[in-house]
Amino acid sequence: PKVGHIFGLTGFAFKNEKLLMKVSGCCFSIVFDYLIKAMGKTNLTIDNFGNLPIVDSMYDGEIIVRALLLTCLTSNYKDLWNKVFDISAVNNSWSIEDERIKVKFELLSKEWMPEYALRNDFERRNCLIEIDVLVSMALGLTINDLLSIYEIQFPVLKMYDQDTWYDSNGRIVFTNNRGLTNVGFERTEFEQIKNAKAGEKFYRTISDDTMPGGQVERTIEYVAPFDKCDRIQDYKQAWEFFSKKYGRSEE
Repeated sequence: PKVGHIFGLTGFAFKNEKLLMKVSGCCFSIVFDYLIKAMGKTNLTIDNFGNLPIVDSMYDGEIIVRALLLTCLTSNYKDLWNKVFDISAVNNSWSIEDERIKVKFELLSKEWMPEYALRNDFERRNCLIEIDVLVSMALGLTINDLLSIYEIQFPVLKMYDQDTWYDSNGRIVFTNNRGLTNVGFERTEFEQIKNAKAGEKFYRTISDDTMPGGQVERTIEYVAPFDKCDRIQDYKQAWEFFSKKYGRSEE
């Protein structure tokens, strides 16, 4: 609320916050990214945004709560959470079990709390994986459709996936993603610690200017072991999980 912007962005207002979060969740997916690419567009404008589908499906609640978890990072989003969150979401679960995923659905409540936000890189990535699968299912796609979209239409994302490493706390310790500047160690530094034993700790000090009050030095701790994720296998696992949950045949 009470935030504006110049024409460098295109804004869309919704009368219904629940619909806002459903559409937002869909727009977080590579499926909707692909739909824009398929239109031959490089930007989101009123013309092509209006051609995106709004799908009502049995997966709406799953998509909405994940969009809230990704979005509601600060108290500025407290009212949004309180209005949209459905208490039935406490019955949801993640498609994988991993200690790096800190947020548990069963601990969520109607009143927003800071610990509800997905904050580390690994758990945010996993949430987006699940959104990709849920949106695909909502649109009637198959797992092979989703894999084809990823492998054929997103070669740069695939290249980044193949060389992005996470520590045992879910932080990105190294990535070749050119959009994530100053994230993790440089390649030469990472190669020296890549095969570190479990529990070994490494530190990196950066200048952080993301908060009010000016630039401050911050030291980040990375804890071994370090590993990569396989998006294709993650898609397949999430697809199997939600297919079993909703009694959907696995295409």
